[in-house]
Amino acid sequence: MIRQSLAENYTETGFRLRGKEPGRLENFSDAIFALAITLLLISTSPPTNFIQVKRFVYDLLPFLACITLIMLIWYEHFMFFLRYGLRNRSMIALNTLFLAIVLFYVYPLKFLTKIIILFPAGYLMGDQQLLTELKSMIRTEDMGQLMIIYGFGAACVFLVLTQMYRYALSKATELDLSELEKFDTRTSIKTNFLMAIVPIVSVVLALIFIKSWLAGPIAGFVYFLYTPIMFAHGRRADKKRKELAELLKNEVPGTAS
Repeated sequence: MIRQSLAENYTETGFRLRGKEPGRLENFSDAIFALAITLLLISTSPPTNFIQVKRFVYDLLPFLACITLIMLIWYEHFMFFLRYGLRNRSMIALNTLFLAIVLFYVYPLKFLTKIIILFPAGYLMGDQQLLTELKSMIRTEDMGQLMIIYGFGAACVFLVLTQMYRYALSKATELDLSELEKFDTRTSIKTNFLMAIVPIVSVVLALIFIKSWLAGPIAGFVYFLYTPIMFAHGRRADKKRKELAELLKNEVPGTAS
């Protein structure tokens, strides 16, 4: 399987990999992710004429964008179980909630991605029929509600991941986490929490402007905050990790009080 192959060849500085041998929990999770990608594909009807072939080609762009996002979420899930290898009841419950949200997330993700990508493509190609079809999918005044549905799903995905990392940190003694491993775990908690905050802000703004056609654009532009927020967070975390690694490297055994 892909997970096992990646685990066998993956190396990470300063973190022991406790879940190199995937269990039934990880295999089941991979099946759910595969189902999510399948749902993206089968929601598109097979073409029966050339016009529909063109539509199928257009649909390829949002399909690839959706797969990219889902695979990024899968990779975060993969890294968590590779690092900690937790498979107790609490983790099964959190993982089940996480997978349920991912499945809910699929259709709003594809719907929104299709609108965002195909509207510019339709204008560039001068395809009036495509633009007419897209306009019939949703009214401008309903975009705010769509952003609320999408933002709620995205926020829940990252909030559950945040809780999974918090749970792993609470098991630091049992897992025998080193200081660097604890730091990386805290960094992952902050990373996923920040990833959740942006869609939460988007939902709040969509609710504030819900009666205006501006609700959709305002809620959508909030996601551009990801770049500066994650860049600043990444730089700060990298700097602190290097300082901690240097401190631990220079620490003389037996001198700690």
